[in-house]
Amino acid sequence: MASLAYAIVIELLPWPPCPLTLAETRLEARAGVEPAHGSFLVRVLDGIIYPDLPEWLVVGIAVGVSIAILGVYLRRYRRRRVGGVW
Repeated sequence: MASLAYAIVIELLPWPPCPLTLAETRLEARAGVEPAHGSFLVRVLDGIIYPDLPEWLVVGIAVGVSIAILGVYLRRYRRRRVGGVW
């Protein structure tokens, strides 16, 4: 549940780029390749799974799925507290 809450927070708040993304950009620039711009995950998902969708929609879907999964866990937790078993 904590990792789902963390995923929601990092999707919604502006964070510095991932260290691996920074390394990828630097290595591409050193190799003479045009560095890719934007988040790696959003770039890959947008190109493979969600073609021609804006980034805000991809992020919104990721947050929505995370919230739905968190809701399932919270509902199961409440049932466990009332019934004593899963």
